[in-house]
Amino acid sequence: MENNKNRYTQISRGKFTGNVLNAKAFIPTPSEFDYKKGFIRRYFVQKTNDKSAPITEVNSFNFGRYKNNPYYTLVFLTWRIKGPKTTEYNEDGSIMDKSVSESNRIAISLVKDTMPNLKLYLPNLLQFYKS
Repeated sequence: MENNKNRYTQISRGKFTGNVLNAKAFIPTPSEFDYKKGFIRRYFVQKTNDKSAPITEVNSFNFGRYKNNPYYTLVFLTWRIKGPKTTEYNEDGSIMDKSVSESNRIAISLVKDTMPNLKLYLPNLLQFYKS
């Protein structure tokens, strides 16, 4: 919420001199190292003044270019690409490890206040999954 207030203040006082950028779409390609870690970072941008504007996935370098641009809302998330397909429980019924899809659903829900439609952009919660 504070981020949005700062953006509004910059724009309304005419102190922002940056340009509106055209986001170049990026599709990540996880490496073997990423699969060993079990996750990748994913970066998304969306025009600030329109919550229904297209969401674009960008690489980490371009994400940095948008960081101080009040015309864009930014989120990143940790996307799980390796692990169990179903939640694993121990003998007493407590969760040992959440499923990959549940982990990714939670990652999306953590940024839903900032970018509500990201769940529509990422319908495949097992995208890039490898067992």
